[in-house]
Amino acid sequence: MKSIKLITTTLVVSSVAFMSCKSDYKTADTEVDTVEEQVEELETEMDNTTDNNTDSDYIMDSNQVMSKEYAMNDGRNINYQTTEAGIVGFDGWQQFNILTYELDEMKKANIYTKERVGNLRGVIATLDESIPSWLKTEEVMEDVADIQKEYNELMAEPNATEKEYKENLEEVSEKYADLQEELTETVEKYMKVNEKAIEKYNEQIEKGNIEKANKKYQKEIDKLNKIADYEDKQ
Repeated sequence: MKSIKLITTTLVVSSVAFMSCKSDYKTADTEVDTVEEQVEELETEMDNTTDNNTDSDYIMDSNQVMSKEYAMNDGRNINYQTTEAGIVGFDGWQQFNILTYELDEMKKANIYTKERVGNLRGVIATLDESIPSWLKTEEVMEDVADIQKEYNELMAEPNATEKEYKENLEEVSEKYADLQEELTETVEKYMKVNEKAIEKYNEQIEKGNIEKANKKYQKEIDKLNKIADYEDKQ
């Protein structure tokens, strides 16, 4: 009789993650036809590199980015990227990845131009639509809504100075930090449920009770379906 093991993979990456071609941003006169086009443009800026850029240009806060992959025993895969600051990216949620990178870049450069802040419109507007379903908890979606609210209030002041933009953007950054914390807690919930299910299973296997092991395991693993408890009010 075999016990179950939690399979995890951790990969340390550097310049591969969160890259941005340091070309000039669009001017205020440049219009983007759709939200999708705006997101695609920022994705292209993140993915493209030039011969003049060095690897160090693309490392967030000079921290190593660790890519973690968890193969859950119910067939799910949880893949995300993290630094010492917390989770900074998810496979399948490019809008969050772009927002993370852009906020970090503006903070490092201490430059908060209206053009660059405005370029986040499409990314932030589609945060709630693009989030993977397994991350949709009431708390996470509440934090996403808070980011959108603060950003919309920021953009409602077109005559703000760069200094005012910086101060107002700090409110967005604070809401982003709240979201980052909640996402970390959500991932941990999945890990804990999976680990407990394995523990319960192995306890019964050691006693030679296969049928009871399967029942105990299934009872615990079913709790995974209750984590993403957000209900769309629309």
